[in-house]
Amino acid sequence: MPSSTTAFNKLPIELNKAIAHLLPTDCDIARYRHICRATNDAVDGDNLSFWRAVLRRKFALLAGKSNRELKRQYQRRTKYLRRGSGIDFRFGNSTLEKKVLGVLKDLIIESFRGIETGTRTGTGTILVDRPQCLNQLAISKFITDSRLLLNSKRPRANPGESTHINPALAVVKLMCSHVLFDMDAKLVDKTIEFDEAQKAVYASTSLAPIFTGPKKNEVNMEWILHCFNFFRYYMTNQDASFLHESLQDLDRAQRPSAWQGPLKSGSSPLPKYWKGTYAYLERDTLYKFRQMSSNSTSKKASRNENWIPEDLNVDEGKIQSLQLDCNLDGNLPWPKEFEEELHSLRETIIPTTRAQHSKKASTEDEALKNIQVKGWGEDLQDHFYATGWLNPLPDQCEIPGFMRFTLMKHFEDNLDNFTVNNLWAYEGVVLPGSRIILGRWWYASETEDLDKDYSGPFILWAVDPEPDFSDDSDSGA
Repeated sequence: MPSSTTAFNKLPIELNKAIAHLLPTDCDIARYRHICRATNDAVDGDNLSFWRAVLRRKFALLAGKSNRELKRQYQRRTKYLRRGSGIDFRFGNSTLEKKVLGVLKDLIIESFRGIETGTRTGTGTILVDRPQCLNQLAISKFITDSRLLLNSKRPRANPGESTHINPALAVVKLMCSHVLFDMDAKLVDKTIEFDEAQKAVYASTSLAPIFTGPKKNEVNMEWILHCFNFFRYYMTNQDASFLHESLQDLDRAQRPSAWQGPLKSGSSPLPKYWKGTYAYLERDTLYKFRQMSSNSTSKKASRNENWIPEDLNVDEGKIQSLQLDCNLDGNLPWPKEFEEELHSLRETIIPTTRAQHSKKASTEDEALKNIQVKGWGEDLQDHFYATGWLNPLPDQCEIPGFMRFTLMKHFEDNLDNFTVNNLWAYEGVVLPGSRIILGRWWYASETEDLDKDYSGPFILWAVDPEPDFSDDSDSGA
């Protein structure tokens, strides 16, 4: 029971609360609370107002919650962020893993939604000058304190345990990986399971589709995570390729970044300016690699289990620039050959039938629309054009803001008269916040065979405008 004879009992509650706010850790607050009745009242008295102030210092504060709710929320978050810093995230199926992932999902979903609207000043390990939210800073601290992304051990399945990653773990890793690019470059993860990622990103479309489910609107989170890890390995490891050096040579505003506003369900226009890269293998090497990956238990595969083919394009650190314009009316040319290859106009969300239409219903209907995309870019010495679509997706693992992205890369601007022998298709996932797109490219000028498609991975990231990247799309290739 708290004492009633300490010196704190002689101080006004305002001063005792001021002392409590200066305590650096939650353990210090807990000890202080138990010193005496006055310190207990400073923490838990005054209608629990202390906890509102404490939560507001560390997290985005959502309106409409009572102080009691905020106390429970703060204690739950700090408890599982603390406990999560000491565990290995294996497949995301243990009780503790799920508790920690639940807290991280809440931080992601509630980011930029509170009274605290963000800052443009880097804090701690966050170095960039961009809109940021306290929740993102909490995530970055957890990344450095934990083994969620950095220094994680390769998971080993117990007998009878599935080796597939829980989609909730994959989606949290994807969203938290955003923040890595805004952090100190010294925080390099050299434990990325690159061999697994490489096998995944070059797998055929039939073996590893990006979208699954009856409506093909459920993201294959495990594949997308492998794709992100594949490029993150090259981007953050200076010994892996020249891509790390190429990325470091860019201004910070031209590098990948975390989401900069609240996450919203449905479709929304993309930013205008993008950079990106892709990887490929020579066709014979690709088919050989796929065969070895699928027959990993054979004697021949065992002799070559350490063979890692050289990923072309990224090995030289090549980065392309891309400019995209979104057309909300969807009235731009869309050749049937493109649709037959990409299936961009398929229904990904079933609209809800409403008896009465309101302003809110109209806004929700707008968010369910497909958005047409048209752009151009530069890849090596080639000037290319790009035409495609954005499709809204349902919330994935409770996190809103995912979109399907399809694009046809072509080299003639006139879509009424174009050659079909040099087309490259892209299908991917826009991550929530529309700052990063991950997916698969494939050669689209041959008979479709999802078992033997010539394909590979790509990544795009939104950037600030470049002064020398002006729109000369009318000048020709």
